[in-house]
Amino acid sequence: MRRYIPLLLVGLCVLFVILAMLLYTTQIVGQKNQDEKFVPVTKTLTAYTTMPADMAMIIAEQYQKEDSVKINFVMMNSDELEQKMNSENDADLIIADSKLLEKIAQKGVLAGNISEQEDIVADKFKSPTNQWIGIWYDPIVFCYNLDYVKNNWYIPTSWEELAQSQQIKIAMTDCTVASASSNVLYSLIENKGDVHAFELLKNIHQKVTRYAKYLSTPVRMVGMAEADVAIAVQSETLRYIHDGYPLTVIYPEDGTTYQLTAVGIVSTSKQQNEANDFVKWLLGDNVQMELQSHQYYYVPTNYSSLTYKEFAGKNISFLEKYTELDSINKKIFLDKWVKEIRLAN
Repeated sequence: MRRYIPLLLVGLCVLFVILAMLLYTTQIVGQKNQDEKFVPVTKTLTAYTTMPADMAMIIAEQYQKEDSVKINFVMMNSDELEQKMNSENDADLIIADSKLLEKIAQKGVLAGNISEQEDIVADKFKSPTNQWIGIWYDPIVFCYNLDYVKNNWYIPTSWEELAQSQQIKIAMTDCTVASASSNVLYSLIENKGDVHAFELLKNIHQKVTRYAKYLSTPVRMVGMAEADVAIAVQSETLRYIHDGYPLTVIYPEDGTTYQLTAVGIVSTSKQQNEANDFVKWLLGDNVQMELQSHQYYYVPTNYSSLTYKEFAGKNISFLEKYTELDSINKKIFLDKWVKEIRLAN
């Protein structure tokens, strides 16, 4: 019996050494992971934005990881942001819809800025007075159910054809609840004139099975075969495609409209160089790849970027504007759409 005692002691010692090594290794790995998560902050920029909060967080975390600069996003709606710029503020940048940026630029609170990356961006995606620049856009597309495309020899590929088609079920977001949808109304009027535009929309209305409250609903309806085609934003369409829904994208041959997200540097910012560096980064590939990894799919305005070159729909035709509607006329035409189309029998 005694001869087994030394062996038992040796075994216990070996077990103790192994446990000690495992504990030490675990502490080292844990410290390493903690160190990797820690990112030192050298500067802080404040950005007023109308972006979704989770999207802003993705951008802020990625930029801090890459450049050690913290982006303090202040979330506001369009009215709040515009009102805030009428008084004293601590913003270094503004990231919002281009139409809102243009309104703010007219107040003289944005600093002109240009760089090699920004110079590459097409003129239609930036301020004519160089006060703001578009960073990505979300076009309106025809989102078709794949089974409908496979089983029908004729697929409408333009606004004219969609309006003339008889046997088709259409889903779209109500023009009164989403600017992306109302932009379709305004762009068709600016391109085709109000008489012809309303004729098109009346014919489309006859095939609309539902006017949705959210931008995602028409896409989901088409994916579940509750409609044949949706007039929808591309970002939602691509998100549902990546989730496995049987959908395909067709860009209107006679042109489409889009929502442009833009950025402007506030003239009173004391960190102009740091703000400019952030703008350059927003025009690059890293932010696009990070957004896409979180299912945010937008078309970059920088056509020299790799993400733009790999983008399937980069050659999109846009509705040319022959007239420009102001805010008063937009309200008049939106009210007319509600009375003569949306609520018509």
